[in-house]
Amino acid sequence: MAKQIKAIKCPHCGSIGKTEIKADHFKCNSCNTEYFLDNDDININHNINYNSPSPFSDPSTAKKVGLIVGGVVMVFILFTLAIPLLFSSKKSVNRNEHVRAEFSWYSEEFLAYINKDGQPIVVVLGAKRYSDNDNETGEYISFYDLISHKELKTQKIGTFNIANNNDFKLKLLSNGDLYAIADKSFVFKIDKENLAANNVTQSLFKDHPKLASGIANAAFAYDSDGEALNLMSNEGINIFFYPLVNKIYTKDEISMVRKTFEKKELNEKVKTEYSFSLLSSDYPEEKIQLFKYTMKDNEGGPDYYVPLRWMNYRGEKILNYFLWDVLRSYTDLTPGRVYFNPKILFSDNDYVVIAVNKTPADKSPTNIQCIDAKNGKLIFSYPVPTHEYFYDGTRYKDGFVVRAGNLLLAIGMDGKLIKEFKIK
Repeated sequence: MAKQIKAIKCPHCGSIGKTEIKADHFKCNSCNTEYFLDNDDININHNINYNSPSPFSDPSTAKKVGLIVGGVVMVFILFTLAIPLLFSSKKSVNRNEHVRAEFSWYSEEFLAYINKDGQPIVVVLGAKRYSDNDNETGEYISFYDLISHKELKTQKIGTFNIANNNDFKLKLLSNGDLYAIADKSFVFKIDKENLAANNVTQSLFKDHPKLASGIANAAFAYDSDGEALNLMSNEGINIFFYPLVNKIYTKDEISMVRKTFEKKELNEKVKTEYSFSLLSSDYPEEKIQLFKYTMKDNEGGPDYYVPLRWMNYRGEKILNYFLWDVLRSYTDLTPGRVYFNPKILFSDNDYVVIAVNKTPADKSPTNIQCIDAKNGKLIFSYPVPTHEYFYDGTRYKDGFVVRAGNLLLAIGMDGKLIKEFKIK
């Protein structure tokens, strides 16, 4: 193809001054760049040679620059390595400070009590079994804020051994005192405000010579016997200790005390109780009723069990003739209402809180209901989604706390769930 005439400029500096070395091959007179021309389209290839002095041509300058560059590279490498180590160290510290070893409760017992500020506190007594630390495994008592689910304090009270009774019980008395029994051998009184368990196995019974030999076995008495500890001394004597009055009784002595409930006395002290009637074989059509009744106050001593059941006595329908001389008064608090498998969880002068099945079905969902203790009107009904067996309850400043198998429910006075607390 024919060549075209074009102005040839140095591709490096733009100068038109040049020396032809050979055909189509030139050298720039200004910057010594060598370049050549292709046919048709002009492709310029160049080779640059600097004849002027370079700033790095001085050995001392090059050495300084090399040291500077080397220093920068070294700092960069050290910085790159140090940053991950710093963060790794920080994470390690945080892990040691805040992440606790995994554990699970074993044979635990728990309940809620109300502190001086009117807030519910959960106390858990049992064995903690740690998955990766046998030295930490043992018997503990732990305290939690029910509403926030925050652990407030934990205390190790003994070592864990699979051969132990591994039986843990808690009991909140009517005066607010809280007791615990571990392994059927050790009795603790709980300091509710300072969140501590004090071993009182010996000191609690110091005023009673019959227990001077020590305790072989300890348990809480049935509610029908009153607020007592059922003890077996090391001499083999079965004794009931009533801490509210600091008195002890044998089983025979309790039977004698119960007879005094039948005797009406002038200006005697009476107490108000609530109980559901039992199903009657004499009157199977009779519905379960919620009774409010009065009887002599045991004032912390042995109590009298009151089974309310309609009976046919010589052709007359009466409410258990065994109680003729025990009850001072009684009334149906909620006439006409129907109850399925009901249980009283809490009562005071203002309210009665109950758990009741929604239908007669065995596994029917449970309802928690609050009833006005004065007129029997329903205050609220909270539907539990599943069937649960509830043990008891307590009242706090914003509502009530009720206890089931492994959970506690805080329910407000409006019947809405405030908090569900589960033992993990």
